[in-house]
Amino acid sequence: MITQLSLTFGSQQVLSELQHRYPERSMLLLDTSTAGQQLALLDVSGQPSVFSSPVHYDIKLHRGTTSWQGFVNFIFLDNLSADDQKVFNSKANHFVTTEAMPDGMRSIYFMKDEKNRSNNIILSTWDTSADYALWKRSPSFKPFEYFKSTQNNYHEASYHFIEETQQSK
Repeated sequence: MITQLSLTFGSQQVLSELQHRYPERSMLLLDTSTAGQQLALLDVSGQPSVFSSPVHYDIKLHRGTTSWQGFVNFIFLDNLSADDQKVFNSKANHFVTTEAMPDGMRSIYFMKDEKNRSNNIILSTWDTSADYALWKRSPSFKPFEYFKSTQNNYHEASYHFIEETQQSK
């Protein structure tokens, strides 16, 4: 299992060029699901980053497939207090080891920002965005509701994968 993901942002031309320059690496081009042409390149190779301005996430827990496809969502929780961090870790561990995977969830990663260890990221992949929306309203998501506050700077970013054929258009 990989222990780190790297992410960078840029134009389609620059990000596609990086993919072609490093074909041996598993790098996935993402586009936001809410606005056009806001692109990111996700390096899931687990190797040291080749990006000039990367964001690194250390994977703490993982469950599900390592096949990257479908709908992708990042939930960001910034600057958790020491007590909240303990609660979050417990809830994440319980979700990964005990809870049934929600319908449509392909994988979930609980990660830490490499530069700011009090920042937590939940990366999940789904068959569809509708599956993700259903999870957010389900009892399975309830343990994480507590962290949806401005105090934790809760915010999300959603993406879909851009296939090779779409990149050349």
